[in-house]
This record gives sequence, structure tokens and C-alpha cells, in this order.
Amino acid sequence: MSFRRRTDLWGAAPLSLHSALLVAAFLLLVALAAATELTLRGAYEDEVQLAFNASERTAQKLGARVKEVLDQVDQTTLLVKSLHEAHNRMDLKGLRSASLLSYDVIRAVLITDRLGRVQDSTTLEVPRHLADGEDFKRHARYDDPGLTLGLPEPDLLGGGLMIPAMRSLARDAAFDGVVVALIDLAALTQGFGVGEAPGTEIGVLGLDNIYRARLVNRKLTVGDKANGFLEQAQAVRESLKPALSPVDGVPRFLSVVPVDDYPLYAVVAISADSVLARYDKIRLGILSWAAAIAVLLVSGAAALWTQARRLDESRSRAHRAEAMYRATSEGSLDALFMLGAVRNAQGDIEDFAFADANTRGQRLLGRSHDELVGASLLKLISERLPALHATDYLMRCKTAIASRSGFEVEVQMLPGDPDSDWLHVQTVPLDDGIAIISRDVSEDKAAQRQLVEMARLDPLTQLSNRRHFEEQLVQAAARARRSQHPLALVYLDLDGFKQVNDTLGHGSGDQLLVEVAKRLKASVRTTDLVSRLGGDEFTVMLEESGSDEDRHLQCQRLLDELSRPHVLGRHSVVVTPSLGVAVYRHHETLEELHQRADAAMYAAKRAGKAQMQFAA
Repeated sequence: MSFRRRTDLWGAAPLSLHSALLVAAFLLLVALAAATELTLRGAYEDEVQLAFNASERTAQKLGARVKEVLDQVDQTTLLVKSLHEAHNRMDLKGLRSASLLSYDVIRAVLITDRLGRVQDSTTLEVPRHLADGEDFKRHARYDDPGLTLGLPEPDLLGGGLMIPAMRSLARDAAFDGVVVALIDLAALTQGFGVGEAPGTEIGVLGLDNIYRARLVNRKLTVGDKANGFLEQAQAVRESLKPALSPVDGVPRFLSVVPVDDYPLYAVVAISADSVLARYDKIRLGILSWAAAIAVLLVSGAAALWTQARRLDESRSRAHRAEAMYRATSEGSLDALFMLGAVRNAQGDIEDFAFADANTRGQRLLGRSHDELVGASLLKLISERLPALHATDYLMRCKTAIASRSGFEVEVQMLPGDPDSDWLHVQTVPLDDGIAIISRDVSEDKAAQRQLVEMARLDPLTQLSNRRHFEEQLVQAAARARRSQHPLALVYLDLDGFKQVNDTLGHGSGDQLLVEVAKRLKASVRTTDLVSRLGGDEFTVMLEESGSDEDRHLQCQRLLDELSRPHVLGRHSVVVTPSLGVAVYRHHETLEELHQRADAAMYAAKRAGKAQMQFAA
């Protein structure tokens, strides 16, 4: 009886195992499909996010460039407006001869009377009457709308296109015409469109949804309409899917950044083909890996089904171990590698060969699983991780196996590239091989760099502190010696600052220092360095400072700007500066340059308030 019962159970086993294997194979395939889908979605989102980050950075740089151009135009038109309203008789050609008009981005400047008739111009190749233009009518109709930007129009001077920037002129509190600066259109996108991926759109868009400049594949166009562009950009951000360009119908991932102080947007849109090219390779690798696993599962189930109970227990253990390993490996945030030692005829380790790697590891080394298995560690790290190779990594791995002690190291993917990722690499010795665990620590490194940068800033004014100023002065002096361009150092001290502290309190004094810092930065070029050395003592480092007249004009601007009243709470105070200026002599030390500028500043203070002195 017992024998028969045992026979029945044995006879039922193959059928039960067959059903179990079919169910198990089905469930594993479903899990594999879900994991593959999640992995593909994650890879897609990573690539798209990288594209967004890149386009965002480029858009911010473009916005800064456009603001820089328009700031120059703004300063030029304000200068003309100020001279006009002060009844100054100097004409535009006189201003140009005096180097008071900026011409690196402006093609021409013209002035009209209140009827739109051109009264003065830096060139004859301009219309003689502007009264019919909508921009002129807007200025004549409204009470000084400020600087306005018109639509691009043909450049009668040198061909191409330009953008008119217009500002109202007044005399005796009444409209008295306009000053118009004709902006070189190419200046808005100068430096862009060269290193970007093919099909990338670089654009400057107005609030009226009309492009002032649109650069694609180095071809510059204007006047293209992009209705609903901002809503489209928001939809792309939310859906992570490219949108068709309203101009040329090309699908792109786009970023839009407003230009500070001006009614414009900086637009950078990267072609979807460029963004997803690397994702397509990753997708192919993931699908290949998933297909390989699927084939392995089906093959394993078939083998177990044919071998029946004899292989059942061993195969079950193997599947459980594999599932645990894969779940742990693929669920890890780290890149994981298993490698075996490669020994020569004498038994010495001469290399390591990859035995396995998780998806993050494959992505890190840019190889599929099949390409990695059996590959040489020495060759791969020399190609993909040269910084790790430079640490004599292979010898350290041999030492780790011999001593049974692991080690850790941090390296950069591309040495010398500040934007390159940083990796923390941990190496653990095995019986006859090693396990490598690598984690991206770029955010930690970025945080460390930010702390270093903070150590070089004055906490109150956010200007460079004395330490950063000294470091930059050494480099600027070296550049001045090489280029033979004059380097000027301006020492600046506030007259009457102590009285503000004593009468209004240190809080008002701090507020005054912050306001002075803002005015200083606004009064100099972006290439000039403004620093606070301590107290109310500031410096301005002027590289390529030009002639004596140029330096005098720059310092006069600083005097005029800082001598304007400061509003501190309910109080209005006037605190004037004393300036000392020294031009670097290539044979002198930086200490001597400091002393000459400092001495000139004290000479200015002795000469009275709001004075400047130039060192001999």
C-alpha cells in the first residue's frame, strides 16, 4: 500500500512540476517585462533631464549675453538722452570721437525731433523721417515708455538685419523726439550655435511671440512667429516629451529663460534626434539584456521540465540565488562589477577579466553585459577611466588580494573638466578576483566646491574678499605682462562712513556698504573685479584699462555713481568716495602696486571729499 502511494506521488510529480514551471516562467517574464519597462523609462528620463539641464545652462548664458548687449544699448541711449535734456550741444559724431558711444554691438545711432525728422546720425544711410513708424508713435503718445525694442529690419549699412532700440527724448518736460540705436542682430547670439548638437535652436523671443533672432545650424533668421511657445515649453517640461517647433516642425526639447530687465526670452531647443541618440543605444542594450534573460528563463524552465525531479532541487536553488543576486545588484544605486584574476604561466596576476556587471555598471563603462564579460579591466579603465588607471589601480588590486584588504579611491571621469562626474570606487578582494563598487559623488564634490567659493566671498556684500582679490591680482598681473595691456588698481574709501555708523547705527552702515557694492558692480565692466578688503575699503581691478583718459572717465563714473544720495530706511545720506589709482608697472612687485594705490587714495582724502588721485 505504501509502495503504491509512493508510486502515485512519483507519477504525479512530472505533471505538477510542469505546471509549476509554466507558472514560474510566466511570472518571471512578467517581472522582467516590468523591470525592463521601468529601466527604459528611467534611462529615457535621465537622458531627457540631461538635455534639459544642458539647454537650461545654454539659455541662461544666452540670456546673459542678450542682457549684456542691451545693457550697452541702454547705457548709450541714456547717455544721449541725458546730454540732450541737459542742452549739451555735442553731436553724435562728437560723442563717438570722445569714445562715449559703444559701437561693438551698435551699427548706428540717430536722433529725431518731435515730428520724427532725423536731426543727427552717425551715418547717412538711415531714413530721414520716422514719424510713420509704430515705435515712434508709441513714444510720442505715451509718457516715456523707456527703452523699446522694435522688430528686425534690413540693415542699409552693411547688409543683413538689425534691431532698432528707441528711447524718448524730452525738453522742458515735453516730448522732443527719440534716440534710436540700431543693434547688430548677430551680436545677440554671438558665440552660440557652434558647439551645439545639429538641429539645436538658439533664439531670442519677444513677448509678442516673434523671434528677434533664431539660429539653427548656423543659419540666422528673424521674424518667425511662435504662438503659444511658453505654454508649449511648460508642457514639454511636464510630459518629458518633445514638442513640434511652430516654426519648422522639428521635434525638440526646449528651455525658456526670461532676459532680466527686458521683454525678451532666451530660447534653447535641442533636437529630439540628438537628445535620444544615446538613449537608443542604451535601450538596445537593455532590451538585449532583457531578451537574454528571457531566453535563459525559458531554457532553464525547459531543462528543469525535461530533467524532472532529479534536477528540481538544484535548479530551484540556482534560480533563487540568481534572483536574489539580480534583485540586489539591479536595485543598488551603485555600479557593481565582479572580476576574476587572469594569471600567466607562472601563476602571477597580470590582469582581471569582467565576469558580471549590473545595469548601472554597464552604463558607466558604456558596454553591454555581453561586451563586458571577459573584457580586460586594464584596457577598459585606460579607455573609460583614465584617472583611475593613473592611480596604478591594477597593482593596488594585486596587493589587495595578497593582503585580503580592500581599498577606496575617488577619481574624476574626465580629469581637468570641471563639469565631469566624480566617482567613489571601492575595491573588495575575493577568493581569486575582486568586486568593484562605484558610486557617483558629483553632488558631494559640488558642495565642497561651493564651500570653497564661499570662503572667497565677503559675506555682507557678496563681493570678492581680500583672499580672492589677492589671488586674482597675481593672475591679472601675469596676463598684463604677457599682453602688454595696462592693468589699473583702484583703491576706494568712503568719506563719512564712520558718521553713518555712529548716528544711524551699524545696521544702516551695513546697508550702506551693500548699496555701495551694488553701485560699484553696476558701474564697471563684467571683466573688472570689485572687492571689499574690509570696513569701508574697496578695490576695483581694471584689466585692459585703456588710456589715461579712459581710466579718468571710468573713475569719474565711480565718483558720480557713489556720490548720489543713498536711502537708508527713512534717511537719505550722501557719502562720497576717495579714489586712488595706480597703473601696474611690470618691473614692480604687487606689494609696491598696493602701496602706490593706497598712497594715492590717502592723497585724495587729504585733498577733500569726492576726489581721485592717480599715482605717479
